[in-house]
Amino acid sequence: ILTKLNNCFIIKSMFLLLKLYFYKYEGVSMKNFNKAFTLAEVLITLGIIGIVAAMTLPTVLSKYREQVVLTKLKRVYSVMNQAITRSMVDNGSTLYWENTLDPIDFYNKYYKGYLKVTKIEELGEANDNGILLYFADGSLLKCFRQGRDYNFFIDNKRYKNDPESLIYGKDVFSFRFNDDLGAQTAVEAKFHIGKKFEPYKHAWDGTEETLYTDTNFGCNNKKHYSGQQADYCTALIQYHNWSIPEDYPIKF
Repeated sequence: ILTKLNNCFIIKSMFLLLKLYFYKYEGVSMKNFNKAFTLAEVLITLGIIGIVAAMTLPTVLSKYREQVVLTKLKRVYSVMNQAITRSMVDNGSTLYWENTLDPIDFYNKYYKGYLKVTKIEELGEANDNGILLYFADGSLLKCFRQGRDYNFFIDNKRYKNDPESLIYGKDVFSFRFNDDLGAQTAVEAKFHIGKKFEPYKHAWDGTEETLYTDTNFGCNNKKHYSGQQADYCTALIQYHNWSIPEDYPIKF
């Protein structure tokens, strides 16, 4: 709606300027047509341009941030699944990969040599023995729970400097790689069993509405990284073919 209003305002402003221009020079011969604008006309024009810029700039910046998020999400999804596929050639089906290893051991056994990262950082026991995988595009993947669960951070600097400000579905996104039922039921794990690296869909019922409204994981939760999780935001974006739906509850 805002974009349509901006476009309408711009069009009306252009017509107004043209009307003023031709009104001023109506009946003037072509040899005198190249007279310069007056100071008042220049100031009015600059004022209109400034107003239009002030109205459109937030939308432009929001769209830019949105595209950055989508690009990095699609990239990590592709990169991780390609790495798993290559690893399967040497390590067999993921159905038989060990699910009791610490994340660093899981990485060394199944990802090392197949996944290109710029840096690896171990977090220790206080953080589920998780590891941080840094990518060249400035993003960061946190791997924990025996290499099965992942938080993907769009900006590794924000994660390191101000993690409390991060918001699920905007700054951090949840993925899962889980081919083993473990403590899950078949219903809870049906969107992960037999899959590779996928957006988090634990206990999802398969409907779009639940991706928004689920009390535990729904994207409407709008929670910060340190609070309750809105894990389904990643799945919601994938559901819309890796695009941000118009009614997405989080603004960029």
